[in-house]
Amino acid sequence: MKRTVLIVIIGTLFMVCGGALSGFCGEVEEVPRVVIYGALVDTYIQKCEAKADLLDSSSAQIRHSAIRATVKGAFLQSNRTDMIRYLMEKKAPLNADRVAYHLNQRYAGSVFPHDVYAALGHDRTEP
Repeated sequence: MKRTVLIVIIGTLFMVCGGALSGFCGEVEEVPRVVIYGALVDTYIQKCEAKADLLDSSSAQIRHSAIRATVKGAFLQSNRTDMIRYLMEKKAPLNADRVAYHLNQRYAGSVFPHDVYAALGHDRTEP
């Protein structure tokens, strides 16, 4: 899991920095924004999946956070193309934090988490 996240992060950095370096060399090659947004969304999904590994924690707070990450990761995975299209419409900056902000806003506006969390995690979050 950590290896996959590392590969995705390195790939994203390579695409972003590679585009900047080609500008210094006088080349006109530009990586399409769709590809970069896709890599950033994939990285965010990987982070959610990594947090979801904490479902068996002894802490109720950590279990609750892991349940949230599981639901958010599943939502983003099933709506990946819509999320990329949404980022393109919003013209979000090519910054992982800004992309995460926009993804969280879209998630919060689309999912009613109280019902989902109640259905999924009531027995897991009880001590």
